[in-house]
Amino acid sequence: MPEISVIVPVYKVEQWLGPCVDSILNQTFRDFELILVDDGSPDNCGALCEKYAKDDPRVRVLHKANGGLSSARNAGIEAAKAPYLAFVDSDDFVRPQYLATLRAAIRQYGADMAICGAEDVTEWGESLPRPAYTQELEEGVHTGDELLPGFYGEASAYYTVAWNKLYKAELWKTLRYPDGLIHEDDAVAHELFHTAKRVACVPEPLYCYRLREGSICRTDLTPARFDGVTALVMRCEYFAKENLPQELQDQAVAACWHRYLSLCAQAKTMKDPAILNRWNEEQARMKALLPAARHCPCLTVAEKLSCARWGGMPLPKAKEGRRK
Repeated sequence: MPEISVIVPVYKVEQWLGPCVDSILNQTFRDFELILVDDGSPDNCGALCEKYAKDDPRVRVLHKANGGLSSARNAGIEAAKAPYLAFVDSDDFVRPQYLATLRAAIRQYGADMAICGAEDVTEWGESLPRPAYTQELEEGVHTGDELLPGFYGEASAYYTVAWNKLYKAELWKTLRYPDGLIHEDDAVAHELFHTAKRVACVPEPLYCYRLREGSICRTDLTPARFDGVTALVMRCEYFAKENLPQELQDQAVAACWHRYLSLCAQAKTMKDPAILNRWNEEQARMKALLPAARHCPCLTVAEKLSCARWGGMPLPKAKEGRRK
């Protein structure tokens, strides 16, 4: 049995798949399996995955109908054999010490999860003219709950994304990504941290996040962009259910409303029925958070007025249409 299962969802990344997979296979730590999940990719990715599997016995390939990133990650989790899991997005790459460093941190601290820093790189994999790093607020080992406030600081991506971490597989025993949600990290990260008793934070930027046009997080307003609000509503509900500190619940409520209001500002001039229908769906969820908004010290008076306006007023009437 390998010690680590590295899960890579693959969809329409023919240009970037090679550098990603090569960076994983060239790790200084060798005792891992690489699970390439071909999520019904229409290009040559499926064949490239099979070639890697033929050339290296550590590589396994799963071919499935397209279901999105959450579905692909879930398929990888189900197939994983190792006691530790890591996720790498197929258009990114990792430094040679990525797995070794995270594994060493988990062993040193007896942690359930280890996190490393990340570097934003150009579409061609080069450092930016002014290098950009996402790193921890405080190095060392912490409880998962102690790190939850970091979700709302300048280093929020360090904590919430799936891909700069090594997890004990036990954390995923009953947890999966919500199928169909494009902001899937926001929907589950808080549960992982609340469950983890010890989390090791290391500063080294060992994960390279490729800034490329057309990626999920760099597209114009679409109905699916409201999925981020859905995920943050789920987080607010989870914090309340688990009776986490009120200050943290207030931060979660404010972040949710900020995300929703920013989309309202973009969507209010839209006439696309699909966007308007999705907007109406999300407003129904936000109405349940209006009482929390009224008493939230993290929202200004002006923001609370906007919450009341956009959380309760009738929205433009939209034609029937399927959610996209």
